[in-house]
Amino acid sequence: LAEAEPLYVEALRARRAVLGDQHPDTLRSMCNMAGLLRDQGKLAEAEPLYVEALRARRAVLGDQHPDTLRSMCNMAGLLRDQGKLAEA
Repeated sequence: LAEAEPLYVEALRARRAVLGDQHPDTLRSMCNMAGLLRDQGKLAEAEPLYVEALRARRAVLGDQHPDTLRSMCNMAGLLRDQGKLAEA
């Protein structure tokens, strides 16, 4: 996992710079980065990325889009992992 982190960071930076913060590919990279951080046990670092991706996907794609729904599940899983069951 440690070897993957710099690649995810580079991909997210590049997509933000080239495509913008709300482009679907940027949001996918954001979720990938958050997922890696979650897998590494860096839950506090993953949370802002999941929150940003969910907010942007709701704004850009709408609440019923499959990617938005996936972000909701990701956020719920993170909250569960953090022991924030009432929020999940």
